[in-house]
Amino acid sequence: MRRRLQLALSLVVISVFVAACAPILAANPRYATDSGAKPQGQPQAAPPPAATPGIDVPKNDLTWRDCTSRVFTEAAITPLPAVTLDCATFDADLDPINGATGNLSIGVVRAKSAQTPADAGPLVMTTGSDLPSSTQLPVWLSRSGVDVLNTRPVVAIDRRGMGLSGALDCRDLFDRQEMADQAQFQSGDDPVANLGAIVQTATTSCTDTIAPGDSAYDNGHAAEDIERLRSTWDVPTLALLGIGNGAQVALAYASSHPTKVARLVLDSPLPLGIAAEAAMEQRVKGEQAALDAWAAQCVAANCPLAPDPKAAVDAVLNQARGYDSLGSRSVATVADAIATALAYPRGDRVAAMNSLASAVAGTRSGDWSAMTNLINDAEALRDTDGHFVNGCSDSLNRPTPDRVRELVVAWGKLYPQFGAVGALDLVKCLNWPSGATPQEPQNLKFPVLLLGTQNDPVVGNEGVAAVAATVLNAGTSNKRVMWQGIGHGAAIYSPCALPPLTGYLDTGKLPETDTFCPA
Repeated sequence: MRRRLQLALSLVVISVFVAACAPILAANPRYATDSGAKPQGQPQAAPPPAATPGIDVPKNDLTWRDCTSRVFTEAAITPLPAVTLDCATFDADLDPINGATGNLSIGVVRAKSAQTPADAGPLVMTTGSDLPSSTQLPVWLSRSGVDVLNTRPVVAIDRRGMGLSGALDCRDLFDRQEMADQAQFQSGDDPVANLGAIVQTATTSCTDTIAPGDSAYDNGHAAEDIERLRSTWDVPTLALLGIGNGAQVALAYASSHPTKVARLVLDSPLPLGIAAEAAMEQRVKGEQAALDAWAAQCVAANCPLAPDPKAAVDAVLNQARGYDSLGSRSVATVADAIATALAYPRGDRVAAMNSLASAVAGTRSGDWSAMTNLINDAEALRDTDGHFVNGCSDSLNRPTPDRVRELVVAWGKLYPQFGAVGALDLVKCLNWPSGATPQEPQNLKFPVLLLGTQNDPVVGNEGVAAVAATVLNAGTSNKRVMWQGIGHGAAIYSPCALPPLTGYLDTGKLPETDTFCPA
């Protein structure tokens, strides 16, 4: 009897234990019997991933005309075999955001090669206000960018008042030169006040010239010009590559037209709402980093300035400051020429390094010819009236004149070659009408590819991390491609950056990991 009782108790315990271990199974009638599974249907499958938007061929294309020779020549690039450049314009509303009426012309250039498929949709490229997109496109093609044409055409769109969009002419020659020189040759000991007086006149002249569109040249309006291009083409979405300020324009487009983007590549970006002082300090840091990296390369290659290239640069800047009798140009124009040569190198790395070194060496000995050429190139590339109008329209939360005076001293110590010049550059936009901060993008449904450069003399190297946070906050993913070299635009100057870029354009999928490209 005792053994039967023990056996019964054991069976009860086992039954309780089994029931306790499988409450979920018991609760689902499909698991009670084999026949119960069929009436309940099959288990719910995970929803399929959203289809990657295509990059469509324009249904209503622009009226293109061949401009291969002209555009390559203006960019100082030898035309490439089997590459054709076509130019076109389209009309955009003057101010679709604030309602000012009128129209203006936007210029675009399309690149195709003999290998470009006829049924491939284009990649839209913008460099924003850094320099005309139509000028940088031939440079990209002369490097590794031509490989992009194997799968699709590239269409570069210029910002208002720049390049093929019709260059603005709103400052007189005196004001333009005084602003380039930062009023260095005027009498008095307050450069902020001297430059401010010139800037006031130039600002009035330019706002009068573009009226009633004096608030229609910022990132948001540049984004609306891209939207006009999309609607003119009658395509559902666009693939966008934005470089530098162009990355801000592309990000503004993704914010205002999130459902119209199929691919978004942001190269050398800055956040949309970055304050003028912060943006300038990042630029100055980038200039210093680029100079340091260039000097290290110069020493390693035994260039004409070895063993101390930075000392030679300091000597030339001191000449420009008038500390000896060999000075010929202002310190601002010399500093900007050096920074521009670092940002937009010509030829390969060795050729670009030696070209700048030779210009500095010649200037030290009193021969300003090569440096003068660099100065003229920098002014033509980065200091046009269109650059002034667009750059100041994008400038947010500007410092006061007294704050600029503080920065001239502080940055001059922190960043000895470029700090004081960068601080004074802030004066140029102090009188421009204040603009609105663009909205950050939200609820993005596509991944974003980010590219950056370790030594970028235009935007520095801090913007990629900040924009990555913006992308994450917008609800989507990103991967990074970081180039360890010197220049502005990893996609432009690093062949290593091209495979992740083309892979993303072709598939809509990000690389599995971040990519680090050597110098």
